[in-house]
Amino acid sequence: MATSLHNFAIPLIRYDLRDHAEAGGPCPCGRGLPTIARILGRNRNMLRLPGGGERWPLVGFDRYREIAPIRQYQLIQHTLEEIEARFVTDRALSEDEEARLGAVIRSALGHPFRVSFTYFESEIPRGAGGKFEEFVSRVET
Repeated sequence: MATSLHNFAIPLIRYDLRDHAEAGGPCPCGRGLPTIARILGRNRNMLRLPGGGERWPLVGFDRYREIAPIRQYQLIQHTLEEIEARFVTDRALSEDEEARLGAVIRSALGHPFRVSFTYFESEIPRGAGGKFEEFVSRVET
């Protein structure tokens, strides 16, 4: 949990979210406290690779719209070899568009995963806690 340290009405509470962050440089205010350069992600939704490696997934979304009219996407890793690509699109996609999207996903993830496609009409459902996540790993650690 992060706090601005300006709210004196509630105490600073610290607990482990299992987030991973990159440390930043010195605070420009001169206070000398640690800063965060960027949030990398949560351990629970790391991409699991067949060889035992883990990393945060880069999903290649910036290239999706170059291929097809994608409005929303989500990738679900079901197994060490299988990714489900969920999309909301403006129209039905052609086999060629699916093949090109699959190639972008495999390239971005760095492994020749089997990619299946699931389409939703208006929006992809949110998780049980109400949060939408672009990548979800269902692989047991």
